[in-house]
Amino acid sequence: MPKLPRHEPQLDPGLMTDNYSIKDALKGADNYQDVLRICRSVDNITTLQGAEIRKLLRALRKHQTAAIESGHVAPFRIAYLGNITFEPLPDHVCVAAACQGVTTQAYIGGYAQHMQELISDQSPLAEFNAHAIVIHLLLRELVPDVALRFSSLGTQQLNQARDTILDSVCQSVQMALNKHSATVIVVNFPAPAHDHYGVADQKRECSSEAEFYSVLNSRLRQRFIEEPRVHILDMERLTSLHGKKEAYDQKLYYLAKVPWQESFYPTIAEQLTRHIAAIQGTAKKCLVVDLDNTLWGGVLGEAGIQGIKVGHGDGESEAFFDFQNRILAIKDRGVLLAVCSKNNIEDVEEAFQQRTDMPLKLSDFSAMAINWEMKHTNLQRIAEKLNIGLDALTFIDDNPAECELIQQMLPQVSTVLLPKDPSCYPALIDSLHGFDKTAIAAEDQAKSRQYADNASRSEHQTQFDDLESYLESLQTEVTIWPAGEAEKQRVHQLFSKTNQFNLTTKRYSLAEIDAFIEQDRYALYVVKAVDRFGDLGIIGLCLIDQQDVSNVLIDSFILSCRAIGRGVESALMNFIKRRCFEQQGRRSLSGFFVPTKKNRPTEKFYNDQGFSISSDEHAGDGQHYILQAADSTMKDCHWINVTEQEEL
Repeated sequence: MPKLPRHEPQLDPGLMTDNYSIKDALKGADNYQDVLRICRSVDNITTLQGAEIRKLLRALRKHQTAAIESGHVAPFRIAYLGNITFEPLPDHVCVAAACQGVTTQAYIGGYAQHMQELISDQSPLAEFNAHAIVIHLLLRELVPDVALRFSSLGTQQLNQARDTILDSVCQSVQMALNKHSATVIVVNFPAPAHDHYGVADQKRECSSEAEFYSVLNSRLRQRFIEEPRVHILDMERLTSLHGKKEAYDQKLYYLAKVPWQESFYPTIAEQLTRHIAAIQGTAKKCLVVDLDNTLWGGVLGEAGIQGIKVGHGDGESEAFFDFQNRILAIKDRGVLLAVCSKNNIEDVEEAFQQRTDMPLKLSDFSAMAINWEMKHTNLQRIAEKLNIGLDALTFIDDNPAECELIQQMLPQVSTVLLPKDPSCYPALIDSLHGFDKTAIAAEDQAKSRQYADNASRSEHQTQFDDLESYLESLQTEVTIWPAGEAEKQRVHQLFSKTNQFNLTTKRYSLAEIDAFIEQDRYALYVVKAVDRFGDLGIIGLCLIDQQDVSNVLIDSFILSCRAIGRGVESALMNFIKRRCFEQQGRRSLSGFFVPTKKNRPTEKFYNDQGFSISSDEHAGDGQHYILQAADSTMKDCHWINVTEQEEL
């Protein structure tokens, strides 16, 4: 079933989003993967009715346990802790995550038992070993007077109440960080639907109610802005988007401490799912767009350069103007932009040159496939040029036939069909899944420039007849140093997203990376490269387990695709050999190669570096390699100048 979301209030009746079609599709679902495919055909949970969500949930529950126990799927484990009744939020998250291809398992803590469960090493929570812990504390339960008698409180009392709330939240979060390896998702505090002072609230001398909640949430954010393992789920924004009166359920709160109306749970679940994707590090790398009736209104070949709609002067042009600015905001997150359009390249280049009122410029695009060939073929070329997988692409087009063909030919590509009304385009970008990250690293913001530098390198390479001369001309300088706090986000990205040059494809959390940095057992090094064309940033890492006094184990060896084939991998391995044999006097160095669908190009890496296959029978699914100190030699990469530092 093609995933062709129309992204407009009235769902396309041809898609599998009405109650009958979901029910009908589920009749043929014999296993968990079938149900998951049906869920993925839904754009997101907020487009579904309650009955539809319940049908999908029942189908998921029917097959999920067997799929997990058989090892066919690895669930993302979420613990819910707080002073509310969480049901039915975990069920909605189960469906929302399934719509994005993610399986979740839930642990629901006892009402207001969050501190007891976080402290205990023997609690069911500790045994659950969550990937994420959601902490949702209602302000009314923490400081009742603020929720019930705000108008009677003076400045000093409000300040004390704010401090009490922050201290309570921070105590819970810090305990979670200390006792668990999970990422912590903290729900902030939404202002009530009605001000206690009514219209006079903005005239209060001490603090308006709106100001109190704004400052409270701002300080909560500031408390954790430097902590990569803490996310803030912005419930204030979500309730405002949904409508506060429609979000709160006073009756259920009085009856069972359930604060939210059923219609609001899909919105919360959708936002939590975005946090899950960010934690997993599965962000898309490239947004590919069509041109005609996508980046601008009209067909360039018919309307002419001055006739296409974008800019100012009328509503349609302003909608496309805002849409382009939203796309630029995606680029600012470190997402690459590309064009895939059936057009004459000369006309397109001239349009960008003459229409200076367009926010997007040709230089913003890292790849362009503008011709009259099939778009699925051009998408493959874009992926090849950028050296990324097809599953790293999201493609936007206004043509249903084109989108459906791409879904059939390239199901790995996330394809989004634009709504018919251009006024909906800007909001569409805001709702897109796949571009969320836990944080934006410096390397992310430099992505487009780095790919432009790569294009210059490729053009430069055509001037040489042999590879070595080309590599020497690049004047590559490599710096290797121990990873620290400043590099942690980039290290997490490399562990989470690198597939091609990744010898074991182990995925480590931020908490585990913290342990690698702090514990003497491990040595975690990062490598940065610069050449005559620019700064490539941190493009690799190696994680060494040095617990064995005689043998050093290479736990992970990772290199970004943009640095493959330049000898950087040999420079990094030479560094490891020197450290292991010359500096530490170890007898041997070993490592594993665990094959995946994407890392086959590196299967001979250890052989090329002088390692031999070990007779170790405990290699699991991979191959164990070992290098004795007496047999160690350095791989030639004389064209690289290597600097080793204690810190950067």
